[in-house]
Amino acid sequence: MDINQIRTQLATAKANVLKGDIATSLKRFIYALHELTKSSAPIPVEIKSLIRDISVEYNSFKQIKDELNINFAYTAGEEKKLLVVCMKAYEYLTKEANKGEESYEDALKRKKALDQHLIAVKDFLSRNFLEEADQEVEKALKYYKDEHKVFAYLGELYLQSNYITRAKHFFKKATEMEPDNQDVAKKFIEVNKMQAK
Repeated sequence: MDINQIRTQLATAKANVLKGDIATSLKRFIYALHELTKSSAPIPVEIKSLIRDISVEYNSFKQIKDELNINFAYTAGEEKKLLVVCMKAYEYLTKEANKGEESYEDALKRKKALDQHLIAVKDFLSRNFLEEADQEVEKALKYYKDEHKVFAYLGELYLQSNYITRAKHFFKKATEMEPDNQDVAKKFIEVNKMQAK
């Protein structure tokens, strides 16, 4: 057991929790508790005091306590019990922080589905099947997330097939999504002029 390393981890954990960064604090705290529980050596009083101080701070985070129905209370000799509680809280916090984030695999699947629908749109437009193309656009937009270029691409596809009104709609969307994109803005102006003729 490297007591200096444990002391450093606990001091950092305390500084982080006082700043309100409980996730980072818990990470350091868990490391220190894990190191302590691996050893059979007695825990110095100053380390116990640091653990108690940090535990009191954790208990002030009511949301975590209430959500998980846990208590960060520390009793000397029950470091393993506190370690389990902290690991549970850390797992909860990291899951909450990652909610809504799309995994790489999910993003790849979604983009592949988007691409397949865009290819179908292009195919239908090349054969003048407007209704089918519109249906594929609807399907494609279900997979749309933040790929702003999809609107410019759809505008270009409709323009190439001489569906000016639909092209204008998508170029307008593209300019709204990317107001600084000069190429898209030029296409939108070009399509407006075409429609005015």
